[in-house]
Amino acid sequence: MEPHFVHPLSTLETIDTDEGKKEVMNSWAFASMIWTSAVAGNTNALAIANELFTNKDEIPTFLEASKAGNQAAIAGAIGIMAFAIEDKLAETFEKQQEN
Repeated sequence: MEPHFVHPLSTLETIDTDEGKKEVMNSWAFASMIWTSAVAGNTNALAIANELFTNKDEIPTFLEASKAGNQAAIAGAIGIMAFAIEDKLAETFEKQQEN
């Protein structure tokens, strides 16, 4: 069974929406899920990681270290992706508010 990486800042929350209560994950939990799949070789997750990493040259190093169980590398990769996800969400909300 492949390891599942969960960053300590990962959370699931229940929010009220017009359609009722929904369980949502924060960017840290989402990044953890993506990184777990990327390390397992999932091509879609690798594509997402590639989109989120500013320095694409770091990805192979983080992947190798994560596969070897290096907790600092795992947390670092998840952190990079979580902040990138938050930035993309902020950009999207800003664009929506402009319209």
